[in-house]
Amino acid sequence: TSLSKGKLKYVPAVLVLSSLVFYAGYAGRYNPGLLMPHSGHGYESVNHAQDIFVDDHMKYTETLLGRAQNPINIIVIAGNDRQFIKSIQDAGWFLADTPGFRSFAKIYKEALFNKPYPTAPVTPLFWNAQTNDFAFEKPSDTNVAHTRHHVRFWKTKYVSNSGNAIYVGSASFDAGVKWGITHRISPDIDTERDYLYNDLVQTQQLESFKKMQLVKPGSGRNFTGDPFFTDGEAYLIKIKSDL
Repeated sequence: TSLSKGKLKYVPAVLVLSSLVFYAGYAGRYNPGLLMPHSGHGYESVNHAQDIFVDDHMKYTETLLGRAQNPINIIVIAGNDRQFIKSIQDAGWFLADTPGFRSFAKIYKEALFNKPYPTAPVTPLFWNAQTNDFAFEKPSDTNVAHTRHHVRFWKTKYVSNSGNAIYVGSASFDAGVKWGITHRISPDIDTERDYLYNDLVQTQQLESFKKMQLVKPGSGRNFTGDPFFTDGEAYLIKIKSDL
């Protein structure tokens, strides 16, 4: 017998949910060291934060297969992970839950009923052959699960001359849900970058900040096919060391 129309409409959502759980599970077990060996032990010191981008590929996030997608649009220098996390949380952003079957099931449930989930998991992405170490989000003005501000961060293997850790991030706005489960980003990723920057400025915890041209202006698509465009600029932010 054929599936009823009522059941058929859930099939795409179930398939996508299964794919996302697989993707998150694979990403969590992914060992970039097998493909890109770490040169040496510990951290490498750089004179300037932008020196970490030893080639153009490192200026972009990448898919599981290594295809370039959203560019890095925010770089943060902080004394340690605690200071880094605190500065973003003090700006009104939530540290996202770890991706997994339970958290993805919860986000599907909340999205289905259009309810908020302020610490919902963010699908892992790659940068320099490693999954993001942190993800933060902030509810939109509508305060529903379909839309949210979010940013992924990677802790790099580099430190400043003063020993501060360097983190690179990519921010975008989830403007809705497609296929019944995964978010669809707004194509204007620069506005989300500026939104996060303005929130951080309001905390008065920034020691210094500047905007710089990191990549050429352009457009592209993320790993789920959502289009984006950018002016190619990124913020370089240093958090005060006395937090």
